Amino acid sequence: MKKWLSVVAIVVLSLALVAGVACGGDEDEEEGVKEVKFGIGLPLSGIYGAAVGISAREGYELAADYIGEFTVAGERYKWNLIFEENHWSSQGGVASATKLVFEDGVKIMTQMGGDAALAALTICEESEVLLFTIGVPADVSGPDMRHAFQPEPGPFTSAAALFKYVSEDHPEVKTASAVPDDTATGRMLAEAAAAAAEYYGIEWLDPEYFPPETVEFYPVATRMMRKNPDICYMDIRVITPMREMGWDGISFFGLWATTYGEGIGWENIQGHLHHYPGPHGEGVPESIREMAAEYQQRFGVEFTQLPLYSIVQLYYLTDALKKAGTVDDVDRIIATLETETFETPVGPVRFGLREVDGIGHQCLWPCWIGEIRGEEYHRVLEMSIDEAEALVNEIWGQ
Repeated sequence: MKKWLSVVAIVVLSLALVAGVACGGDEDEEEGVKEVKFGIGLPLSGIYGAAVGISAREGYELAADYIGEFTVAGERYKWNLIFEENHWSSQGGVASATKLVFEDGVKIMTQMGGDAALAALTICEESEVLLFTIGVPADVSGPDMRHAFQPEPGPFTSAAALFKYVSEDHPEVKTASAVPDDTATGRMLAEAAAAAAEYYGIEWLDPEYFPPETVEFYPVATRMMRKNPDICYMDIRVITPMREMGWDGISFFGLWATTYGEGIGWENIQGHLHHYPGPHGEGVPESIREMAAEYQQRFGVEFTQLPLYSIVQLYYLTDALKKAGTVDDVDRIIATLETETFETPVGPVRFGLREVDGIGHQCLWPCWIGEIRGEEYHRVLEMSIDEAEALVNEIWGQ
């Protein structure tokens, strides 16, 4: 039961993870090594702390240990991680961003959670602080918010890759829908899936949104059963009641962990598609496998997307500072993020999708689609960042 409660905690999200950097001139205990401040607002208590905040924090800590010392413009630096509780809320976003900017003096930060990130946008833009967000609609953090970047795999490339795969390998799929939480993030994810489905000639049925605090999912499952889509984006908790009501369609979701199958029953999740990149299945780079083993030994829990996204972000931010040749000139760092490609443990990543957000601040990762067969995750599609960007431009460029 305890394990399943942790699963429920994890899946209250539609998606998310975030990171940021900030700078400082303090000397480390080791002579000659300066600190780069990294301001991170995230939930550290309650259900969202258990669901994402603690795992993300552990990923950042592991990445900082692996990266160790690095050199920027001939100077030696190490990361100084500054974590602030943001309670996954607007009020928490304001409070944590205010402290990080005006007390800690960070010039680059992250806010985890759409409401917290939205609340921090104006503070960071007016203070000329680089802000990494997730769960914020692209049209909100566009040209008017030049300091804002979406730092992880986004809904556009993931939805485009998913429906490309479905159209080619599941021609029986004629209708699609979604059961997301009623938040800015949930609506963004559903809208991205709708556009990709319709591009491939799949009829999109109106979603069934549920309040984020929902704990009883049979009513929303009953409403979706009246539509009976062939494929449906859904919170993991909706799958069991849908199956019990006789639904035999394909489920898909942005997060995956083996505890999901153990919690809801592997028989209920056969053929389930996971459309965001994660540390599962075939083709995972050896460096990620090594970090996953270290993470599981150190923290005693499964290595999932949450720490993976933190790790990758800290790696590309380190590379960005090296290429920019500065840890505190925000304009130069922004220019570097907008133009360079960065090396990470999952391969090269870069920012783009100007056609989507008007500024090109969406992070592009390789796309991996996974399918659950038996009790195993199997990768069924891979797409490079260039292929993914071209497909997104083709779909949303219309």
